[in-house]
Amino acid sequence: MTKYDRIPDPIRVEPHLTQEDAATVGSACDILRRHMRAADLIASWAMLTEYLALSALKERSEVLRVLFLNSKNRLIRDRIMWRGTIDHVPVYVSDVMRSALILDVSALILCHNHPSGDPTPSDADIKMTKQMVEAARVLGLTIHDHVIVGFGTEANAFSMRGHGTVTF
Repeated sequence: MTKYDRIPDPIRVEPHLTQEDAATVGSACDILRRHMRAADLIASWAMLTEYLALSALKERSEVLRVLFLNSKNRLIRDRIMWRGTIDHVPVYVSDVMRSALILDVSALILCHNHPSGDPTPSDADIKMTKQMVEAARVLGLTIHDHVIVGFGTEANAFSMRGHGTVTF
């Protein structure tokens, strides 16, 4: 496990989670991550969104994470790229693409959370995703989706691909 694969420290959790609940969430994320490394990640929307929702549950501000995948869509790295404020996270396309090239990946899944609970993408979310998709295309990489999660539940996840918000 690398420093980028580590689940955030349970001490930094939402006030409604006890230390025991936070440890349970962390354990669930670890189990899902192990299964995602061994399986085709995007073959199961439920596994992907459950993992992303559980990971976002502990975040009090917006966080952009990128799942870097190999040519068989197996997880190489889950990296939190940036932490933002309660309603914004700065995103730099060049940093994501640089990480993808360094890790020698074939595909990416973008994800961020909306602490408000509403996973509906903002205009800025859509614009940034289009920029990422275009940059990836130029480099011969694939972005499978940009998933936005609300209050840490699978049912509260928005797929830009699934909703046709952005052409991937």
